[in-house]
Amino acid sequence: MITPRGKGEKMTIVRAPQQKRSIRTKTQIMKAAFRLFARKGIHGTNSKEIVKAAGVSIGSFYSYFKDKKALLLEMLEDYLNRHYSMIWQHLDHLSIHQLRKEDIQAILTNVFQAYDISPEFHRQTHALRYSDPDIHRIYDKEREREVAQVGYLLENNKNRLRIRDITAAAVVIHNAVENVAHTAKFIGSHKIDEARLINELADMIYYFVLAE
Repeated sequence: MITPRGKGEKMTIVRAPQQKRSIRTKTQIMKAAFRLFARKGIHGTNSKEIVKAAGVSIGSFYSYFKDKKALLLEMLEDYLNRHYSMIWQHLDHLSIHQLRKEDIQAILTNVFQAYDISPEFHRQTHALRYSDPDIHRIYDKEREREVAQVGYLLENNKNRLRIRDITAAAVVIHNAVENVAHTAKFIGSHKIDEARLINELADMIYYFVLAE
């Protein structure tokens, strides 16, 4: 668990940045935290180190974030939004109502690329998912969004489906893709080219749900 600031620390009112300068300051803090978390770990980094790396005052930090935990949670939500956007980018260019294997491959390629946005941050926060309820909640919310998106694609091809339970199939597909991508990016126990993994995943999904 990541503990909040102690009772003796000064309390300030957290505000949302409105002006460009304020937005820039908040962005500097978040970028500095990303770099430090990647190098020193989340638990090994404190607020003073973050503001020093960001080139801002400790007062500025507490103007935007209640404590390091609040900063981490906002960073995680921002990171997962970028992760989601990268996966589902260019969806309008795919054959949504007549999904092809090439379309599935394109989405899977995006998945693998999304894990390269900030792999160390992903690795550390994902590990905390099992011990920190706030991080667990954010990851669960993201999982529900991803599963819903897969379900949307299946629903739009329901006249071609081999499966009967779209919701369950969406969970199975999401879990399979996440597991393979996690293994390839973070564990690396099987030295197989990512393109080969993507091709096999695309075949598996296509023939599981769509092939006639």
